[in-house]
Amino acid sequence: MKKIFSFLLLFLGISFAITAQNAEEKAVQSVIEQLFTGMQKHDSTMIRATFHPTARMQSIGINRKTNVMALTTEANIDGFVKQIGSLTANVQIEERVLSYEIRVDGNMATAWTPYELFVNGKSQHCGVDAFQLYKTENGWKIIALADTRRKCE
Repeated sequence: MKKIFSFLLLFLGISFAITAQNAEEKAVQSVIEQLFTGMQKHDSTMIRATFHPTARMQSIGINRKTNVMALTTEANIDGFVKQIGSLTANVQIEERVLSYEIRVDGNMATAWTPYELFVNGKSQHCGVDAFQLYKTENGWKIIALADTRRKCE
Protein backbone atom coordinates (compact mmCIF):
# COMPACT_ATOMS: atom_id res chain seq x y z
CA MET A 1 0.00 0.00 0.00
CA LYS A 2 2.89 2.36 0.79
CA LYS A 3 4.39 1.69 -2.64
CA ILE A 4 1.09 2.50 -4.35
CA PHE A 5 0.71 5.71 -2.33
CA SER A 6 4.31 6.73 -3.10
CA PHE A 7 3.76 6.02 -6.79
CA LEU A 8 0.59 8.11 -6.82
CA LEU A 9 2.36 11.03 -5.13
CA LEU A 10 5.21 10.80 -7.61
CA PHE A 11 2.77 10.61 -10.55
CA LEU A 12 0.78 13.61 -9.30
CA GLY A 13 3.98 15.60 -8.79
CA ILE A 14 5.16 14.85 -12.31
CA SER A 15 1.72 15.65 -13.74
CA PHE A 16 1.65 18.99 -11.90
CA ALA A 17 5.14 19.89 -13.15
CA ILE A 18 4.19 19.04 -16.74
CA THR A 19 0.99 21.09 -16.50
CA ALA A 20 2.87 24.08 -15.06
CA GLN A 21 5.52 23.77 -17.79
CA ASN A 22 2.84 23.62 -20.51
CA ALA A 23 1.15 26.74 -19.08
CA GLU A 24 4.46 28.63 -19.16
CA GLU A 25 5.18 27.43 -22.70
CA LYS A 26 1.75 28.69 -23.78
CA ALA A 27 2.43 32.04 -22.09
CA VAL A 28 5.74 32.35 -23.96
CA GLN A 29 4.06 31.45 -27.27
CA SER A 30 1.38 34.06 -26.57
CA VAL A 31 4.02 36.81 -26.30
CA ILE A 32 5.52 35.77 -29.64
CA GLU A 33 2.08 35.69 -31.26
CA GLN A 34 1.39 39.17 -29.87
CA LEU A 35 4.60 40.44 -31.49
CA PHE A 36 3.56 39.11 -34.90
CA THR A 37 0.00 40.38 -34.53
CA GLY A 38 1.42 43.81 -33.67
CA MET A 39 3.58 43.66 -36.78
CA GLN A 40 0.54 42.80 -38.95
CA LYS A 41 -1.38 45.72 -37.44
CA HIS A 42 1.62 48.12 -37.53
CA ASP A 43 0.87 48.64 -33.83
CA SER A 44 4.05 49.93 -32.20
CA THR A 45 2.46 49.86 -28.73
CA MET A 46 1.55 46.18 -29.07
CA ILE A 47 5.02 45.35 -30.39
CA ARG A 48 6.88 47.30 -27.70
CA ALA A 49 4.84 45.59 -24.96
CA THR A 50 6.40 42.23 -25.91
CA PHE A 51 9.97 43.44 -25.35
CA HIS A 52 11.96 44.12 -22.20
CA PRO A 53 13.38 47.69 -22.29
CA THR A 54 16.94 46.35 -22.65
CA ALA A 55 16.12 43.89 -25.47
CA ARG A 56 18.52 43.47 -28.37
CA MET A 57 18.02 42.20 -31.89
CA GLN A 58 20.42 40.60 -34.34
CA SER A 59 19.97 39.20 -37.84
CA ILE A 60 22.07 36.80 -39.84
CA GLY A 61 21.54 36.91 -43.57
CA ILE A 62 23.30 36.77 -46.90
CA ASN A 63 25.10 39.96 -47.87
CA ARG A 64 23.87 40.72 -51.39
CA LYS A 65 27.22 42.18 -52.51
CA THR A 66 29.48 39.39 -51.25
CA ASN A 67 26.95 36.52 -51.15
CA VAL A 68 28.38 35.61 -47.71
CA MET A 69 26.49 35.20 -44.44
CA ALA A 70 26.72 38.39 -42.39
CA LEU A 71 25.67 39.44 -38.89
CA THR A 72 23.88 42.75 -38.37
CA THR A 73 23.16 44.16 -34.95
CA GLU A 74 20.65 46.66 -33.68
CA ALA A 75 21.56 48.23 -30.35
CA ASN A 76 17.95 48.08 -29.16
CA ILE A 77 14.45 47.57 -30.43
CA ASP A 78 13.53 51.25 -30.88
CA GLY A 79 14.45 51.32 -34.58
CA PHE A 80 12.50 48.14 -35.27
CA VAL A 81 9.40 49.37 -33.42
CA LYS A 82 9.50 52.74 -35.22
CA GLN A 83 10.02 51.10 -38.61
CA ILE A 84 7.05 48.74 -38.28
CA GLY A 85 4.84 51.38 -36.64
CA SER A 86 5.46 53.88 -39.45
CA LEU A 87 4.53 51.54 -42.31
CA THR A 88 1.67 52.76 -44.46
CA ALA A 89 -1.66 50.94 -44.39
CA ASN A 90 -1.10 49.51 -47.88
CA VAL A 91 1.94 47.50 -46.66
CA GLN A 92 0.82 44.15 -45.30
CA ILE A 93 3.31 42.14 -43.23
CA GLU A 94 2.72 38.54 -42.30
CA GLU A 95 5.29 36.43 -40.50
CA ARG A 96 4.10 32.84 -40.58
CA VAL A 97 5.51 30.70 -37.79
CA LEU A 98 5.85 27.12 -38.97
CA SER A 99 6.41 25.56 -35.54
CA TYR A 100 7.37 26.35 -31.95
CA GLU A 101 10.06 24.68 -29.87
CA ILE A 102 9.87 26.26 -26.41
CA ARG A 103 11.99 25.49 -23.37
CA VAL A 104 11.39 27.00 -19.93
CA ASP A 105 13.59 26.97 -16.84
CA GLY A 106 12.30 29.15 -14.02
CA ASN A 107 12.20 32.74 -15.23
CA MET A 108 14.06 32.07 -18.48
CA ALA A 109 12.68 30.70 -21.73
CA THR A 110 13.88 30.12 -25.26
CA ALA A 111 11.78 29.69 -28.36
CA TRP A 112 12.98 28.41 -31.73
CA THR A 113 10.50 29.29 -34.46
CA PRO A 114 11.07 28.60 -38.16
CA TYR A 115 9.17 31.21 -40.18
CA GLU A 116 8.31 32.64 -43.59
CA LEU A 117 7.93 36.40 -44.06
CA PHE A 118 5.47 37.80 -46.59
CA VAL A 119 5.01 41.44 -47.59
CA ASN A 120 1.85 42.21 -49.53
CA GLY A 121 1.40 38.48 -50.06
CA LYS A 122 4.82 38.04 -51.66
CA SER A 123 7.45 35.85 -50.00
CA GLN A 124 10.40 37.96 -48.81
CA HIS A 125 12.54 35.45 -46.97
CA CYS A 126 12.52 32.45 -44.62
CA GLY A 127 14.56 31.56 -41.58
CA VAL A 128 14.43 30.91 -37.88
CA ASP A 129 13.68 33.30 -35.03
CA ALA A 130 15.55 32.46 -31.82
CA PHE A 131 13.89 34.19 -28.87
CA GLN A 132 15.22 34.59 -25.34
CA LEU A 133 12.58 35.62 -22.82
CA TYR A 134 12.60 36.63 -19.17
CA LYS A 135 9.60 36.36 -16.85
CA THR A 136 9.04 39.69 -15.14
CA GLU A 137 6.37 40.74 -12.65
CA ASN A 138 4.34 41.76 -15.72
CA GLY A 139 4.77 38.46 -17.54
CA TRP A 140 7.18 37.15 -20.15
CA LYS A 141 9.24 39.72 -22.08
CA ILE A 142 11.59 39.21 -25.01
CA ILE A 143 15.14 40.09 -23.95
CA ALA A 144 16.90 38.98 -27.15
CA LEU A 145 15.84 38.07 -30.65
CA ALA A 146 18.17 36.70 -33.30
CA ASP A 147 16.98 35.59 -36.70
CA THR A 148 18.34 34.04 -39.85
CA ARG A 149 17.24 35.21 -43.27
CA ARG A 150 17.55 33.33 -46.54
CA LYS A 151 15.71 33.06 -49.81
CA CYS A 152 12.79 30.65 -49.54
CA GLU A 153 12.98 27.47 -51.58
